[in-house]
Amino acid sequence: MNRKELSEIRNHFNPEAKYFIMHRVLTAYIDGQQNVRGVCLRNASSIPTAESQILYDTMKRVLNTSLGKQSTELPFRNHAYGEDGAQTFLTAVLKSGLKQEDAALDFLGKLASALESDEPYAVLAAYCQYDPPRKNKMDELDEENSDRVFRYLVCALCPIKKAEGTLVYNHSDDEILRLENPNAIISKAPMDGFFFPVFSDRATDVHHVLYYTKTPNAPNENLVDTFLECDVEPTIEAEQDDMKQVLDTLLGDDLTYETVTAVNEKLEQIVAKNKTDDAPTEVTGRILHRMLSEAGVPEERLTRTEEVFAETVGTTLKPERLVSPKTVIRTPEIVVNVKNEAKDKVRLDQINGRHCMVIELDDAVIEVNGYDLKVPGVRDDSAAPWEETPIG
Repeated sequence: MNRKELSEIRNHFNPEAKYFIMHRVLTAYIDGQQNVRGVCLRNASSIPTAESQILYDTMKRVLNTSLGKQSTELPFRNHAYGEDGAQTFLTAVLKSGLKQEDAALDFLGKLASALESDEPYAVLAAYCQYDPPRKNKMDELDEENSDRVFRYLVCALCPIKKAEGTLVYNHSDDEILRLENPNAIISKAPMDGFFFPVFSDRATDVHHVLYYTKTPNAPNENLVDTFLECDVEPTIEAEQDDMKQVLDTLLGDDLTYETVTAVNEKLEQIVAKNKTDDAPTEVTGRILHRMLSEAGVPEERLTRTEEVFAETVGTTLKPERLVSPKTVIRTPEIVVNVKNEAKDKVRLDQINGRHCMVIELDDAVIEVNGYDLKVPGVRDDSAAPWEETPIG
């Protein structure tokens, strides 16, 4: 499933959407001792509008289009297809349409025991239907026709916190006083969730599940490994560390500002292409070799690229997890954030024996703490456009 297909599902996850129906909703409370409480199964059409909108908004966050970061499509392990496997179980829940209380309680029980959470959380799940319209040769939706029906489950796991007392104005007594709220508040921002089956080639794919986490560097390993029976992927931080280690091994002290920013630019191009590609590109040793070569690294420094990549990484890296949205230059005393499109206006150099960061300015006036300041020594357009800033 690519970003375009996930966006299609997300965009139609709306009570007003033409091709979409939410049939059933399951809500439940699971306390810190894994006890399932407050189970409620309802027809979505019977839920009051104000409550329904909160449910839609919360579960929609699980359909996060940041593939490779907060959302990851995972294949089931072989055991998941067995009689007591996760894929078999989720398929049965899907077929039940969240109409059977026994199936819903079994689902919640397995979820509670697999997570082993010490903190309470709410489960918000829905059984939905999407009738994907056909597309013409121009890749435009055909409003008159639909393909086969896509039915799916979406589940959000939301943290719960006890509400604190607040000050309120009491109209009857005409006074301000403290009001204790005995209820617990369910966060509208799920910590984790999943979407099954996935929507690949605009059709049902029961061999994968989409896992969502609010914290990419701290995924819920129990949910992925035990409940979904999928392999836990390395965190974003781990993949970035692998990439740094590969570049450090290959280039060492010869790794330059220009090389780092050029590689990031190549990653941006791959990420942009992956948003619509049916088969997203991942970074391999061969692709990294090409990136570094195009960045101007001498070929003699790249002969071991694939070998080092295989030894350090093992398989592949996701470009979405490696790309930086901006260039950040950091020293112990100074942090400079540069938009990627302006990266060529910065260079590192040695001037009068000092290590310097040199920034090219398009205008002789810059802003410091909200104040517009003229660069010292610049009085006309013929002045030098470079401002030298020592960083060491």
